[in-house]
Order: sequence, then C-alpha cells, then structure tokens
Amino acid sequence: MKKLLVLILTAFLTLGTFAMTACGDSVSVTIYTGGTGGTYYAFTNGLQTQLAKKTGYSFTVVGDTGGSVANLKAMNAGDCKMAIVQNDTMVNAYNGFTNNFAESGKITNFSVIGEVYPEVIQIVTDDANIKSLADLKGSNKSVSIGDVGSGVEANAVALLKKYGVDISYDEANKKYVSTDIKIENLSVAKSADAMKDNKLSVFFFTSGAPATSITEIALAKTVYMLGLSDDVMNEFIAENKIDGKYDVYSKQPITNAQYSFIPTNAPIYTIGVSATYIAANSLSEDVVYNITKALWESKGSIGHSVESTMDTKYALVTIGNVPVHPGAAKYYKELGITVSNIAKI
Repeated sequence: MKKLLVLILTAFLTLGTFAMTACGDSVSVTIYTGGTGGTYYAFTNGLQTQLAKKTGYSFTVVGDTGGSVANLKAMNAGDCKMAIVQNDTMVNAYNGFTNNFAESGKITNFSVIGEVYPEVIQIVTDDANIKSLADLKGSNKSVSIGDVGSGVEANAVALLKKYGVDISYDEANKKYVSTDIKIENLSVAKSADAMKDNKLSVFFFTSGAPATSITEIALAKTVYMLGLSDDVMNEFIAENKIDGKYDVYSKQPITNAQYSFIPTNAPIYTIGVSATYIAANSLSEDVVYNITKALWESKGSIGHSVESTMDTKYALVTIGNVPVHPGAAKYYKELGITVSNIAKI
C-alpha cells in the first residue's frame, strides 16, 4: 500500500513539474538593455510583452545598465540571461579586444539570438555654429560621449579622433580626457536634460532612430544632427573591421521621416551598426528556440518604429565569429537560413 502511495505521489509530482515546464512558468529571463530614454529599453519593453504572451515565460527588462559593454559584463557575471548589444561591441567582447575588455578578458559564455535592427551613430547639437565635429577643436564645448564603457563612448572617441579633436585615455583615472572639449559621460536621457538646460553643446548616442529622448528635446528647443563626411565614414568602416576581417559598420541615412528637424531633401549620413540580442549559453536549446521564434513573429506588434526594419535575412550578417545559440540556429534553419557557426552548450 505504501509503495503504491509513493508511486502515485511520484507520478503526480512528475506531471506537475511537466505542466509547469510546458506552460513556461518555470522559465524566468532577465534582459539587460540600456538607458530608459533609448531605443534598447523602449523596444525591449514592447517586445517582452509579446515574448511572454507567445512563450509563457516570465521576462524582466532592466534599464539604465550603461549599454553594450555593461550588458556583456553582466552576462559574463551571470546577472542576466539575455541582453541587447551593439554587434561591434559584441565581437570585441567575444575576442577580448579593446580597452573595454582588457580586465575581464574574453567573454564567451553567450551566443547570438539575432541582429534585429540597424543602429546609427547620432550626434546632436543645439549650437547652429557647429556644422561638423571638426568645429569642436579648441572650442572648450561640453560634449557627452555616452556612459563610461559603453559602445556609444567607443564610437564617439573614434570619430572625434578622426576629426582631429584631442582625446586620450587617462589610465590613472580610468576616463577619457581632452584639451579641446569638456568631456561628460552621460546617458542619452541625462544628455537630453543637460542640453535642455543649456549645460551641454553636443552629445553622441548610438541607437535605432528615432530615439525618444532626441524626439523630446526637439520639442523643447531647436537642435541639429551632425553628419559625417564620406572620407571619414569610408576610413572608419575600413579601419574598424574587427581583427582586420569582421566588417561590422556601414553607411546609414537619418531622414526627416525619423526626425522632423532634419530637412526633407537633406538626409544626414552617418555610420550604423546592428542591435543584436544575445543569450546566455546556460539557456537551453528549447527555451532559446521559443524566444527566437517569438521575437521574429512579434514584428508588427512591438509598438516601436524600428520594428519596420526587422528582417531575418539580416539576422546573422555581421556577427563576426560569435557563434549562434543552437536554439536560434534551429529556428533559422527552419527558414532556410544557413548557420555555419553554432555554439556548443
């Protein structure tokens, strides 16, 4: 009798566990994004509603993380199971390149879910006399280059150097310094607030366009978007191949359809990267398959303008040598997309 009771209880518990797993109650995923005024946070907030609905999993979206570099380090520390990052920063992290990963070394406990939309380097100013980054030389203007250690900061530093603006890394104080400008390390939301208060002349932000904070500041005062010259863009793209072989940048326009303050017949040309979702290798193949499927099937229901640019044919184009999570690879194979580098988890 006792043996029968034990068997019945064991069967009941097994069925209960199966039911919880099947409906997704046992799966909880924390997603790291970026500043609450940026596209990472807004897009992922809209997406997580659809992911939860389609998978039955529980998602927690974390904002104000500092962006791509901070998200990858959080992934390395086990603080999150999913994150959205710039593809260039992702490739650098995986290979242990750049100052941002000198201390942590290579970060390899993650793999790719997919590149979801293009991000563009946006350079905003409220000073009509600043027509180019070259005008910042000797200006002593206050310039925000993004959060410390962010992908925005890395992009800003590289471009300022391209235009001859003095900027170097102070190893002792672990920050960038300049004799030409006053450097601020602010999030996009804080940059917008500072510009509204006339405390900032220029700020950089790498994001999908339009970005909420930039749209809001344009309602409060006159602002301008700085473009980049063809020579600078060509040199930047060629020189910033990761490890000399992974092409992660491209020329991208920013138009009046994205920001009304940009003239209809005069789009701004800048450099773009890709916003890419990554997953911890500790997540199972089934879980990531369901998330990947839900991600792409949510296009049109996320509630953000950048979703119009989502296309699976670009999902794995500029991920360098970073492997694709086997769950994501399974979904892409169903679409007929070849996946050559799959993570072993």
